[in-house]
Amino acid sequence: MLLRIFAAISLSFATFARCAPFPDIGIAGGGPPNSPVPVEISVSGAKDVQLTQFLENLEVSFFSAASTNLSTWDTAGYSNSSIDTVNRITAQEEVHLETLTAILNTYNVPLIPPCNYSFPVSSAKEFFEVADLIGSVGISATIGLSQRLALSDPSVARLISSILSVESRHDAFFRDVQEREPNPSPFDTGISAIWAYNIALSFIIPGSCPVQIPLPVLPELTVAQGTMDPSTVAPFANGTNSANSTSGDILKEFTWDPTQVPFVVQGDKQLLAGWVNQANKPVYTPLTNTSEGKGTARMPQGLSGITFVAITTEQFMDVDDLAQGTIAGPAVVVVS
Repeated sequence: MLLRIFAAISLSFATFARCAPFPDIGIAGGGPPNSPVPVEISVSGAKDVQLTQFLENLEVSFFSAASTNLSTWDTAGYSNSSIDTVNRITAQEEVHLETLTAILNTYNVPLIPPCNYSFPVSSAKEFFEVADLIGSVGISATIGLSQRLALSDPSVARLISSILSVESRHDAFFRDVQEREPNPSPFDTGISAIWAYNIALSFIIPGSCPVQIPLPVLPELTVAQGTMDPSTVAPFANGTNSANSTSGDILKEFTWDPTQVPFVVQGDKQLLAGWVNQANKPVYTPLTNTSEGKGTARMPQGLSGITFVAITTEQFMDVDDLAQGTIAGPAVVVVS
């Protein structure tokens, strides 16, 4: 089933409906595209673009506030060019948001307004750390989105893919500023819409969203960082040489709310930690209960970059099925 725009349009392609003039096109390096787009978008494609706007609202709010606050924080150790780059990134994120708004307007799809957000940032250092986290999640979400749109709406997928490459450049900058490898792994990690939505909720003030996204809300999961024993680093089991990986045999502590419905329903089943990294199948390790709502599991060897982990009771073969079977999470683990 397809959503159709105005019946008066008889051409096979239309042009994006434009929003109000964008004030920072000069800083961003350009504005929303004026390329032709299909007259139709699928129902699933429209929902995916709405979710992307939901996520982009969060990014724009974060970067807009940070651009203002950076001038009041201690930025010693950061070059003027770094601050200029943050301002450019902010402008580009706003162009991305305007572009998504234009797509939805073109197809008469309801817009997703911003929520109220809370970001754990009070210094330049914390800003770059959270910017890396938000950017990494955005990249992972867009990979999943592009995969779905490639099947349902290839022309829209092409545009979203061009946003994805820019988001990757942004995140490489945030990593470099923190003196971390800008390219820690050969593949970025894609995640499902459900996971992307739930990670975003951790930055949103409950009850503040004017419009609810029709996706399940999962119980929260926190994962305490551990210390690695370098002697345990080993290649992936699939034979890929991961000599530069920074993940070893690390015991992680998990915390969740045991009163949440998924845990009550699962009863006494063995809990598993499902780890998703790069373009690989999920890897599962046993989760041992240490007390009510707490447990430990070992992080698999050979991980690098950003890894996502969730609690489940089954060993699903891909991230989409794992998302459907998640009973808490996901949590984001910065491996390298």
